[in-house]
Amino acid sequence: MIHLQDSTVYVAIFGILASLIVFLMTRHFFSKNGKTDYRKKLEIANNEMLYSIRPLLVEKKVPSKEILMAVRFSTAKKYGVEQNDLYDEFSLTSDLINETIANSFLTSDQKLEFCNLLQSIK
Repeated sequence: MIHLQDSTVYVAIFGILASLIVFLMTRHFFSKNGKTDYRKKLEIANNEMLYSIRPLLVEKKVPSKEILMAVRFSTAKKYGVEQNDLYDEFSLTSDLINETIANSFLTSDQKLEFCNLLQSIK
């Protein structure tokens, strides 16, 4: 009878360890999946910020820092991301400058004009 109790204890300990390993592996897998979803949301939110600012630049208007902060706050709330994770003024203007320089439909003078306009936001 004592031999049967010992094997039951071993089986119970093995079962607890196996379920702990499965729990840790599952948690690790789902935490990576959650981070990937968050990064996708963040990318979409940053792109929306770029798309909302771009039409102003075409008309050679520069949004104030307060307007940029409001757009940032609203976009973060809309997509459920942290406001600090979104583009700041420097990143936003850098990406817009990069898009402007890469645009083959603008002349060199137009590109420089838009870039100088974007520099005033920084």
